[in-house]
Amino acid sequence: MTWLEWMGAGGILVPLMFLAYYALRCTKSAVEMCLKAYLQARTEREQRATMIAMAAALPEGGTAARFEEGQPAWLFYKHSEQGQVAIVTREAA
Repeated sequence: MTWLEWMGAGGILVPLMFLAYYALRCTKSAVEMCLKAYLQARTEREQRATMIAMAAALPEGGTAARFEEGQPAWLFYKHSEQGQVAIVTREAA
């Protein structure tokens, strides 16, 4: 091959390599973002299920609050009547 043929191949190949690299970086970023959102949603779901179980465990109904970093973070309420749903809210007053 002559240097002109190598130059022609390099003239096409190098931009294609940069394009492939850029596409892989974008794909990696998108996958990381989706994975982070999925893990955060799953963690919040598990935490909420735990809090609902804690509210249901309140004896004879009542209200309780859980504090995070000195601020009320969760409010639990269980009705004193049987068969009523335990209520958990993240925005505790």
